[in-house]
Amino acid sequence: MNTPGIPDLPDPADDDAPRDAAAMLDLVRSQQDRVTRRLAAEVPLILLAWGIAWFVGFGLLWLIDGAKPAAGVPLPVAVTVFIVLMAGALVATAILGIRSGRGIRASAGAAFTGAVYGWSWTIAFIAMFVFGTALVRNGMPPELANIYYPTASTLLVGLLYFVGGGIWHAKPLLWLGGWIMVVALVASFFGYPTHYLVFSIAGGGVFLVGALVAWLWIRR
Repeated sequence: MNTPGIPDLPDPADDDAPRDAAAMLDLVRSQQDRVTRRLAAEVPLILLAWGIAWFVGFGLLWLIDGAKPAAGVPLPVAVTVFIVLMAGALVATAILGIRSGRGIRASAGAAFTGAVYGWSWTIAFIAMFVFGTALVRNGMPPELANIYYPTASTLLVGLLYFVGGGIWHAKPLLWLGGWIMVVALVASFFGYPTHYLVFSIAGGGVFLVGALVAWLWIRR
């Protein structure tokens, strides 16, 4: 009620409203950050698994002929270890990915997107190997096959990471995917067996650096 001659006093509730809204916004942001860090908790381990697989696996493939005549790794040993490392990284990714999403309910649209994206990896690699087999049957020499398979695989990995970054608005995935595609294109110019060394250092190295950066971000 206004009294003539006496100015209106500010309502304390009017000052509290902006403060309450700001506090609520901070709470929402804090919860979102907590959920994001929880989802990303396994990312350093996933990147570490792929970093080791690429660094050691491609390094061994390079050692088959790259270290001769001083030394060399037998072909069966290098290929077997390479396959085991890649399979191990795939299994680790699947297990850690399932564990990170445990207890989090996704919408139907998000589940569909994730399923299609996951299957696109399998379909893309099957198509790449079938196409490579057709090239070999049509006269592609072993020297070119040694360049085609790792380069095509690496290009697919980079492209799928890049697409995943676009789907989930994740800039780190965009940078990682772009870098891997560049590594694949550059490595192919070095030829056999040096391209394996490029994949090992530049490809495996970026996964290892990414694992360290992700671990530091989660602990921040």
